[in-house]
Amino acid sequence: MLLRTNRKSVLEEDDGGLPIPTQWVSNGEFTPPPQSESQRKLGELVREMADERARKLGMSRRSFLQTSAGMATALMAINIVNGCGSSDPVTGGFAVDDCATRDPAAARELFESDYFIMDVQTHHVDLDGAAGTGPLADALQDFFAPFRICNPDAVANGSCTRGDIMELSQANYIKEMFLDSETAVAMMSGLPAPQADLAVISNAGMARTRDVGDQLGASQRMLTQGMLTPNFRESADTDTRIQDMEYLVNELGIRALKTYTGAGGFGFFVNVPPWELDDEAIAYPMYAEAERLGIDIVNAHKGLQLGVFHPDYLHPRDFVKAAKDWPNMNFVCYHSAAGVLDDWVAIKRNQLAQERNVYTELGAVFAGAVSSDNAIDQIGHLLGKLVGAFGADRILWGTDSIWYGSPQWQINALKTFQMPQRLMDEFGYPEITTDIKRQIFGLNAARLYKVDVDEVRCTLPSDPLTQARAEYLNDAQPSLRTYGPKTRREFLQLAFGGREPDRFGRV
Repeated sequence: MLLRTNRKSVLEEDDGGLPIPTQWVSNGEFTPPPQSESQRKLGELVREMADERARKLGMSRRSFLQTSAGMATALMAINIVNGCGSSDPVTGGFAVDDCATRDPAAARELFESDYFIMDVQTHHVDLDGAAGTGPLADALQDFFAPFRICNPDAVANGSCTRGDIMELSQANYIKEMFLDSETAVAMMSGLPAPQADLAVISNAGMARTRDVGDQLGASQRMLTQGMLTPNFRESADTDTRIQDMEYLVNELGIRALKTYTGAGGFGFFVNVPPWELDDEAIAYPMYAEAERLGIDIVNAHKGLQLGVFHPDYLHPRDFVKAAKDWPNMNFVCYHSAAGVLDDWVAIKRNQLAQERNVYTELGAVFAGAVSSDNAIDQIGHLLGKLVGAFGADRILWGTDSIWYGSPQWQINALKTFQMPQRLMDEFGYPEITTDIKRQIFGLNAARLYKVDVDEVRCTLPSDPLTQARAEYLNDAQPSLRTYGPKTRREFLQLAFGGREPDRFGRV
């Protein structure tokens, strides 16, 4: 069966995407807001600046935007629309100068750093599993139909078939994460599914990708966390129940648990009970089994409430009792409870001020801040609030890639970000120093997951994956793509097959 294509999308892709998205992109878990007029104008400005610079270098726009200078140009354009100087510590913004936007070599030097980057939330789709062969394959096919899912020649001659849906594949994941970005260690993550044949990627599928990463590298480049749904009953056709945990730890080698309190009483999960992290009947047996098996990290999806999970159970209030009752367990709030972030910050300040076993994570929320209206203020408020409440040592770097394409644009945004002085004066936010960035980028996660940073860095130069990246960078071709839904219609297509759910998330 051939996939439908949209020729205009193909031509636009040939013309070149942008190094940084100019609208919110969804990770498949929430409805993205529509692109604003200022975001649209930002995209026009990036293309206008790129055209002028590309002509002087004798390059096409797309080729220019694929360089480090193209990335610098996108960051400078954000500075301009936000009224910030190119490298003015008073006004803040991204510390890029005009030279970096015109000289790829100068831009590469600008972005060079020795940050250890450990990404605790990354994704791909297991096309060798249910997502490529089961009922989910049809939904993915319909979602990707309007997009280029093969090379343009294959689209033009009609040879782009279901088996060629490569955007979210294991191979493209490795390219986007490890060739097109500086990520040193990546944590695989999945999504809950009411039955095995609807899983985007299974726990076993994540372990297979981890093993491929290990085969490609002399150092341990990938880790996995086990999807756990403690509210699922004995008969659930999954490997995500509490009684499966021994298999996940001993056979698949998971390093943490990933769970969704919103996966209950709503949408695809309407037939299983909703729950919270402090539910003594549902959650506490999970913690007890985790402790028995030597697992001390629970990553919980919170926030992003306009999506496929029960909105009443996505609030982070349940961290309080759970963290106090289980002091030897570390609890991580994924997405920093985006949408109710201020509530999350207040909870940490007022109810969890003394607890050192609570962390917050930046997946999706940092990407959204960079691509938002008033991006400099959005990033400033996000980092200022989180560092102020949690401390720089309890914030974890996560990008939710490859939904957001290669994470390098997010890495470069944080590398060059400077907190505006006016936000520090008005709100008491700290300066986001190099030391704070080091902690956020990877040192915090390495400490939590007991990753030896020196050992990984020592083996990286001889790592076959690192060697492949060094060779690749001689003729790098970053995709400049994001893969998550950008409109409500696209979100509905991916999450609900194009149908409108009722208020209970059912279709």
